[in-house]
Amino acid sequence: MIRISQLLALGTVGLLSLAGCSNPDQASNPSVVDSSQQASTDAAKDAAGAANTAADAAKDAAGAANDTAQNTATSGTVAMGAGELMSVVTNTETAVEAGDFAKAKEEFAKFGDSWSKVGEGIKTASSDGYTAIETNVGNVNTALGEAQPDKTKVMDALTALSTSIASVAKP
Repeated sequence: MIRISQLLALGTVGLLSLAGCSNPDQASNPSVVDSSQQASTDAAKDAAGAANTAADAAKDAAGAANDTAQNTATSGTVAMGAGELMSVVTNTETAVEAGDFAKAKEEFAKFGDSWSKVGEGIKTASSDGYTAIETNVGNVNTALGEAQPDKTKVMDALTALSTSIASVAKP
């Protein structure tokens, strides 16, 4: 695009020079030569300005495409991570519903492994969502950590955690 603009400017300058000096009397007339030179200079400046504008527009478009690609990649990573976290929560809920709190603790311990992989991506995408998940993880750990865990309390904590994970998984 820039090369075409440069060629156009050069061609315009050449044509204006030829047109300005086509009559021998005009070539000796300084005012005609000066106006022809001024027109050539103005045309060259206009072409250069157009080339710069086109280059700036291309840079802006490339930057916007890069931003979109990064946002799409982040959204995809967050969604995959949220799915992994939801799987752990679902398995923990199943164990709690069966009254097997030892199994529930074992399943929920896997949450920490998954969270260490995806937590930073979620934090980047949604700091509020990250904070909500952290808070709800603490609530689940507290409820499961009691000597005699209360099924309702644990399920409520898991439901709140599921809701906070689902909120960051939305595009």
